[in-house]
Amino acid sequence: MAPPSNLPSARAVAEKCFDKYRLEVDPCCDIGLRNNLEALAEHFAATNTLQSVFIDYLVPWDSFVRPPNIGHAAIADFLITRAAAGGISSNYDILIERRAWDYGAVFRGALDGDEATVDAVRRSPLLKFHGCAHRDPASTVWAPSQLKDPVISARIERSKMWMSANMRQKDLLVVGFWSDWEYLNAVIGSALVDVQPLSVTLVDLSPTGFLEEKAPQLWQLAHAENVDFEHIRESGADVLDQLRRAFSTNYLRQVLASGKDVFEASTGVQCEPGWLEVHDFDSETLYGLRRDAEGVPAGQPATRIRPGNVEALGSFHLLLRKAGATQLPDGYYLNGRRIRVINGAEAVLDSLKSKFIEPPSVVASDMVVAVGAIDLGLPSNLVRGGRTNDLVRPAAAGDWFDVSGARAELNI
Repeated sequence: MAPPSNLPSARAVAEKCFDKYRLEVDPCCDIGLRNNLEALAEHFAATNTLQSVFIDYLVPWDSFVRPPNIGHAAIADFLITRAAAGGISSNYDILIERRAWDYGAVFRGALDGDEATVDAVRRSPLLKFHGCAHRDPASTVWAPSQLKDPVISARIERSKMWMSANMRQKDLLVVGFWSDWEYLNAVIGSALVDVQPLSVTLVDLSPTGFLEEKAPQLWQLAHAENVDFEHIRESGADVLDQLRRAFSTNYLRQVLASGKDVFEASTGVQCEPGWLEVHDFDSETLYGLRRDAEGVPAGQPATRIRPGNVEALGSFHLLLRKAGATQLPDGYYLNGRRIRVINGAEAVLDSLKSKFIEPPSVVASDMVVAVGAIDLGLPSNLVRGGRTNDLVRPAAAGDWFDVSGARAELNI
């Protein structure tokens, strides 16, 4: 619900549905249903019009089509990199999926445990046990009576089996609320009864006593023996963003630290502690630096939970810092040049350059140093050149160098 998403609450959805129905169809509809989405949905289920009237006509699906916020971005990042073992959502919207697509990932929300198992081959799954506005909205769950439907009940049972098998002895982070749906709290509670979590961290602005009353089964799970419980009364989006920034900062520190021994051995200079620190950038800037550390251009997602084979990359970063380079959101500034440092991973420099033809919105550096890349020195007439920011025949921005070429160019 945090901006810029500003998704409606369950109460707001109920009011919109009720007001439209009372105005256009039944002026005598019980006013007591206006603030209770579950009861309102049951009203239509009882008359066998839950799908034809409520889901297809009254539900304001366009209210769920909004820009993703920093919380959605964090969840997408954690699932793509497997920093989280999995995600479970009771939301119909596709804002997590949309943010993953923006990053260039092939991503879908799983509708049951079987789909979650399939998705786990590529990345950590997002299980939407409540249904999805994008995939089969007619089967979204709104009322307890729907649990008797053979298709929906079978889907939920498969989801419960997946939760029981894949969430055992994990650290659980519950973001935003225990579900506003009482019967779904019971479903989740029964699925998690034997998972024996190591810890439960609940992020919710509501008072502790209210949450205990709202979901007694989940509360009992969170307070079982040997379970560490913490209630954080802050915005879920803000907490997720803080967690993501910590994850990215830790990743980049590992890159720098990996190059320390190589740097000291090659220069004979002891690495200063300040050279191993990462600037306090925002999440998207840190994400861009992680992409560069993986050798991934904009338009493709970062996929690594921790860096690998980055000793040379870390060493070159330290070399720039020793020379007095100023850290920028897209790299460094030194000797009048804006320098971007990417992981070449033993690629051919010209091939890597063609991979990094990025959107004009990406900040262009004067120099791009591909650490680990091999410069074969191909004659320019063998590779048809493009033009920077040209939509017809684009080219990678900046002058590209391998490490030796960059050291000569910068005199470091």
